[in-house]
Amino acid sequence: MTIFLAQHARRADAEATATAVLDDLDSRVTGEASFVVLPENVFTTGDGDPALPRRLRERCLDRLTALARNRGTYVLTGSWPEERPDGGLMQVARLLDPAGSVCARVERPVLPDGTTGTGDDFPVVETPFGHVGVLLGPDFWLVEPPRAQCLAGAELLLVAGSLDGTQQAAQRAAVWGIATLNTVAVAFAGSLGERCGGGSAMAMPEGFVAEAGTEEGVVEAPWDAARIRHLREPDLRFQQTLWFGLWARRTELYTDLTAQVS
Repeated sequence: MTIFLAQHARRADAEATATAVLDDLDSRVTGEASFVVLPENVFTTGDGDPALPRRLRERCLDRLTALARNRGTYVLTGSWPEERPDGGLMQVARLLDPAGSVCARVERPVLPDGTTGTGDDFPVVETPFGHVGVLLGPDFWLVEPPRAQCLAGAELLLVAGSLDGTQQAAQRAAVWGIATLNTVAVAFAGSLGERCGGGSAMAMPEGFVAEAGTEEGVVEAPWDAARIRHLREPDLRFQQTLWFGLWARRTELYTDLTAQVS
Protein backbone atom coordinates (compact mmCIF):
# COMPACT_ATOMS: atom_id res chain seq x y z
CA MET A 1 0.00 0.00 0.00
CA THR A 2 1.31 3.39 -1.00
CA ILE A 3 0.54 7.02 -0.24
CA PHE A 4 1.16 9.80 -2.74
CA LEU A 5 1.62 13.39 -1.50
CA ALA A 6 1.30 16.32 -3.89
CA GLN A 7 3.56 19.36 -3.51
CA HIS A 8 3.55 21.94 -6.28
CA ALA A 9 4.57 25.56 -6.66
CA ARG A 10 1.73 27.99 -7.31
CA ARG A 11 1.60 29.39 -10.82
CA ALA A 12 0.51 32.88 -11.86
CA ASP A 13 -3.17 31.96 -11.64
CA ALA A 14 -5.40 29.18 -10.36
CA GLU A 15 -6.06 27.79 -13.86
CA ALA A 16 -2.35 27.26 -14.51
CA THR A 17 -1.78 25.78 -11.04
CA ALA A 18 -4.65 23.34 -11.44
CA THR A 19 -3.37 22.17 -14.82
CA ALA A 20 0.14 21.59 -13.46
CA VAL A 21 -1.04 19.71 -10.37
CA LEU A 22 -3.63 17.54 -12.08
CA ASP A 23 -1.41 16.64 -15.04
CA ASP A 24 1.41 15.66 -12.68
CA LEU A 25 -0.89 13.50 -10.58
CA ASP A 26 -2.22 11.76 -13.67
CA SER A 27 1.31 10.87 -14.77
CA ARG A 28 2.79 9.99 -11.35
CA VAL A 29 0.09 8.21 -9.34
CA THR A 30 0.06 4.46 -10.02
CA GLY A 31 -2.45 1.72 -9.37
CA GLU A 32 -0.53 0.92 -6.17
CA ALA A 33 -1.96 4.04 -4.53
CA SER A 34 -4.03 3.64 -1.38
CA PHE A 35 -4.28 7.38 -0.72
CA VAL A 36 -3.48 10.58 -2.61
CA VAL A 37 -3.23 13.74 -0.50
CA LEU A 38 -3.30 17.33 -1.78
CA PRO A 39 -2.54 20.45 0.31
CA GLU A 40 -4.62 23.31 1.67
CA ASN A 41 -5.38 26.02 -0.90
CA VAL A 42 -4.03 23.66 -3.55
CA PHE A 43 -5.19 25.51 -6.66
CA THR A 44 -5.16 29.10 -5.44
CA THR A 45 -2.30 31.58 -5.54
CA GLY A 46 -2.15 32.18 -1.79
CA ASP A 47 -3.97 33.45 1.28
CA GLY A 48 -6.72 35.95 0.61
CA ASP A 49 -7.77 34.57 -2.76
CA PRO A 50 -11.43 34.81 -3.78
CA ALA A 51 -13.57 31.74 -4.26
CA LEU A 52 -12.33 29.40 -6.94
CA PRO A 53 -14.48 29.97 -10.07
CA ARG A 54 -17.28 27.45 -10.27
CA ARG A 55 -16.25 26.13 -13.68
CA LEU A 56 -12.67 25.55 -12.54
CA ARG A 57 -13.82 24.05 -9.24
CA GLU A 58 -16.03 21.53 -11.02
CA ARG A 59 -13.30 20.65 -13.51
CA CYS A 60 -10.79 20.01 -10.73
CA LEU A 61 -13.24 17.86 -8.78
CA ASP A 62 -14.13 15.90 -11.93
CA ARG A 63 -10.48 15.10 -12.65
CA LEU A 64 -9.76 14.12 -9.04
CA THR A 65 -12.85 11.91 -9.07
CA ALA A 66 -11.60 10.25 -12.24
CA LEU A 67 -8.19 9.76 -10.59
CA ALA A 68 -9.83 8.02 -7.63
CA ARG A 69 -11.86 5.72 -9.88
CA ASN A 70 -9.11 4.93 -12.39
CA ARG A 71 -6.47 4.15 -9.73
CA GLY A 72 -8.85 2.65 -7.17
CA THR A 73 -7.59 5.00 -4.49
CA TYR A 74 -8.85 7.43 -1.86
CA VAL A 75 -8.13 11.07 -2.74
CA LEU A 76 -8.03 13.94 -0.26
CA THR A 77 -8.71 16.79 -2.67
CA GLY A 78 -6.86 19.44 -0.69
CA SER A 79 -8.97 22.54 -0.19
CA TRP A 80 -10.12 25.59 -2.05
CA PRO A 81 -12.33 28.54 -1.08
CA GLU A 82 -16.03 28.41 -1.91
CA GLU A 83 -18.83 30.88 -1.22
CA ARG A 84 -21.09 30.25 1.77
CA PRO A 85 -24.84 30.84 1.51
CA ASP A 86 -24.38 34.11 3.45
CA GLY A 87 -21.82 35.36 0.94
CA GLY A 88 -18.73 34.68 3.05
CA LEU A 89 -15.97 32.25 2.16
CA MET A 90 -15.17 28.82 3.50
CA GLN A 91 -12.34 26.40 2.79
CA VAL A 92 -13.67 23.01 1.71
CA ALA A 93 -11.79 19.70 1.62
CA ARG A 94 -13.25 16.38 0.46
CA LEU A 95 -12.14 12.78 0.82
CA LEU A 96 -13.15 10.79 -2.26
CA ASP A 97 -13.44 7.01 -2.06
CA PRO A 98 -12.32 4.66 -4.88
CA ALA A 99 -15.80 4.90 -6.41
CA GLY A 100 -15.43 8.68 -6.62
CA SER A 101 -18.00 9.42 -3.91
CA VAL A 102 -17.40 11.96 -1.15
CA CYS A 103 -16.97 9.96 2.09
CA ALA A 104 -15.86 12.90 4.26
CA ARG A 105 -16.10 16.67 3.93
CA VAL A 106 -14.46 19.32 6.09
CA GLU A 107 -15.41 23.01 5.97
CA ARG A 108 -13.53 25.80 7.72
CA PRO A 109 -14.19 29.55 7.70
CA VAL A 110 -11.90 31.90 5.81
CA LEU A 111 -10.90 34.56 8.33
CA PRO A 112 -10.77 38.32 7.57
CA ASP A 113 -6.99 38.14 7.06
CA GLY A 114 -7.46 35.42 4.42
CA THR A 115 -6.18 32.56 6.53
CA THR A 116 -8.14 29.43 7.42
CA GLY A 117 -9.99 29.14 10.73
CA THR A 118 -10.33 26.09 12.94
CA GLY A 119 -13.35 23.88 13.53
CA ASP A 120 -14.80 21.35 15.94
CA ASP A 121 -15.65 18.38 13.71
CA PHE A 122 -12.87 15.87 13.05
CA PRO A 123 -13.98 12.99 10.81
CA VAL A 124 -12.56 9.48 11.04
CA VAL A 125 -13.28 7.17 8.09
CA GLU A 126 -13.03 3.38 8.00
CA THR A 127 -11.29 2.16 4.84
CA PRO A 128 -9.85 -1.18 3.66
CA PHE A 129 -6.42 0.37 4.34
CA GLY A 130 -7.11 1.33 7.95
CA HIS A 131 -8.97 4.03 9.85
CA VAL A 132 -8.05 7.51 8.66
CA GLY A 133 -8.60 10.95 10.16
CA VAL A 134 -9.11 13.91 7.82
CA LEU A 135 -7.64 17.26 8.87
CA LEU A 136 -7.66 20.63 7.14
CA GLY A 137 -5.35 23.57 7.75
CA PRO A 138 -4.62 24.80 11.28
CA ASP A 139 -6.62 22.02 13.00
CA PHE A 140 -3.57 19.83 12.53
CA TRP A 141 -1.37 22.14 14.59
CA LEU A 142 -3.65 22.01 17.63
CA VAL A 143 -3.17 19.26 20.21
CA GLU A 144 -6.80 18.18 20.47
CA PRO A 145 -7.95 17.33 16.89
CA PRO A 146 -5.25 14.71 16.13
CA ARG A 147 -5.59 13.30 19.65
CA ALA A 148 -9.37 13.09 19.46
CA GLN A 149 -9.19 11.33 16.08
CA CYS A 150 -6.64 8.81 17.32
CA LEU A 151 -8.70 8.08 20.42
CA ALA A 152 -11.58 7.43 18.01
CA GLY A 153 -9.45 4.87 16.18
CA ALA A 154 -7.54 6.78 13.50
CA GLU A 155 -4.33 4.99 12.47
CA LEU A 156 -3.37 7.44 9.74
CA LEU A 157 -3.95 11.20 9.57
CA LEU A 158 -4.46 12.68 6.10
CA VAL A 159 -3.61 16.38 6.31
CA ALA A 160 -4.42 19.04 3.72
CA GLY A 161 -2.02 21.49 5.29
CA SER A 162 0.28 24.40 4.89
CA LEU A 163 3.71 24.96 6.38
CA ASP A 164 4.99 28.49 7.03
CA GLY A 165 8.11 29.03 4.96
CA THR A 166 9.78 30.88 7.86
CA GLN A 167 9.19 28.17 10.47
CA GLN A 168 10.05 25.01 8.58
CA ALA A 169 12.34 23.39 11.16
CA ALA A 170 9.94 23.90 14.07
CA GLN A 171 6.92 22.74 12.10
CA ARG A 172 8.80 19.70 10.75
CA ALA A 173 9.58 18.75 14.35
CA ALA A 174 5.90 19.22 15.23
CA VAL A 175 4.79 16.82 12.48
CA TRP A 176 7.01 14.11 13.90
CA GLY A 177 5.98 15.01 17.44
CA ILE A 178 2.29 14.62 16.65
CA ALA A 179 3.00 11.21 15.05
CA THR A 180 4.96 10.08 18.12
CA LEU A 181 2.66 11.35 20.87
CA ASN A 182 -0.40 9.80 19.23
CA THR A 183 1.31 6.68 17.83
CA VAL A 184 -0.09 7.47 14.41
CA ALA A 185 1.13 7.87 10.84
CA VAL A 186 0.88 11.37 9.41
CA ALA A 187 0.56 12.02 5.66
CA PHE A 188 1.03 15.78 5.42
CA ALA A 189 0.70 17.63 2.10
CA GLY A 190 1.85 21.25 1.90
CA SER A 191 1.95 23.85 -0.86
CA LEU A 192 4.91 25.74 -2.22
CA GLY A 193 4.59 29.51 -2.50
CA GLU A 194 5.65 32.89 -1.25
CA ARG A 195 4.31 32.13 2.24
CA CYS A 196 4.32 28.34 2.06
CA GLY A 197 7.43 26.24 2.61
CA GLY A 198 6.41 22.86 1.21
CA GLY A 199 7.33 20.24 3.79
CA SER A 200 5.12 17.45 2.48
CA ALA A 201 6.06 14.33 4.38
CA MET A 202 5.04 10.91 5.62
CA ALA A 203 5.92 10.57 9.30
CA MET A 204 5.74 7.47 11.46
CA PRO A 205 6.26 7.56 15.25
CA GLU A 206 9.85 6.36 14.74
CA GLY A 207 10.72 9.03 12.18
CA PHE A 208 10.10 10.30 8.65
CA VAL A 209 9.50 7.77 5.89
CA ALA A 210 9.54 10.27 3.01
CA GLU A 211 9.99 14.02 2.71
CA ALA A 212 9.66 16.48 -0.15
CA GLY A 213 11.59 19.34 1.44
CA THR A 214 11.07 22.33 -0.83
CA GLU A 215 11.17 20.39 -4.09
CA GLU A 216 8.14 20.35 -6.36
CA GLY A 217 6.68 16.99 -7.24
CA VAL A 218 4.77 13.97 -5.98
CA VAL A 219 6.22 12.12 -2.99
CA GLU A 220 5.60 8.39 -2.65
CA ALA A 221 5.66 6.60 0.71
CA PRO A 222 4.81 3.08 1.90
CA TRP A 223 1.86 2.56 4.23
CA ASP A 224 1.27 -0.38 6.58
CA ALA A 225 -1.56 -0.06 9.09
CA ALA A 226 -0.36 -3.24 10.83
CA ARG A 227 2.79 -1.39 11.91
CA ILE A 228 0.76 1.25 13.79
CA ARG A 229 -1.41 -1.44 15.38
CA HIS A 230 1.73 -3.22 16.56
CA LEU A 231 3.23 -0.03 18.00
CA ARG A 232 0.04 0.50 20.02
CA GLU A 233 0.18 -2.88 21.74
CA PRO A 234 0.87 -2.78 25.49
CA ASP A 235 4.56 -3.24 26.31
CA LEU A 236 5.38 -2.36 29.89
CA ARG A 237 9.12 -2.56 29.17
CA PHE A 238 8.93 -0.17 26.19
CA GLN A 239 11.19 -2.49 24.22
CA GLN A 240 8.93 -3.61 21.38
CA THR A 241 6.24 -0.96 20.99
CA LEU A 242 5.33 2.62 21.85
CA TRP A 243 2.92 1.57 24.54
CA PHE A 244 2.57 5.03 26.07
CA GLY A 245 1.16 6.50 22.85
CA LEU A 246 -2.49 5.52 23.09
CA TRP A 247 -2.62 2.88 25.82
CA ALA A 248 -1.56 4.97 28.80
CA ARG A 249 -4.68 7.06 28.70
CA ARG A 250 -7.83 7.96 30.59
CA THR A 251 -10.48 8.14 27.90
CA GLU A 252 -13.08 9.48 30.30
CA LEU A 253 -11.21 12.78 30.27
CA TYR A 254 -11.84 13.04 26.52
CA THR A 255 -15.55 12.27 26.52
CA ASP A 256 -16.61 15.70 25.29
CA LEU A 257 -13.87 15.83 22.65
CA THR A 258 -14.36 12.35 21.22
CA ALA A 259 -18.13 12.83 21.16
CA GLN A 260 -17.57 15.48 18.47
CA VAL A 261 -15.69 13.13 16.16
CA SER A 262 -17.97 12.10 13.33
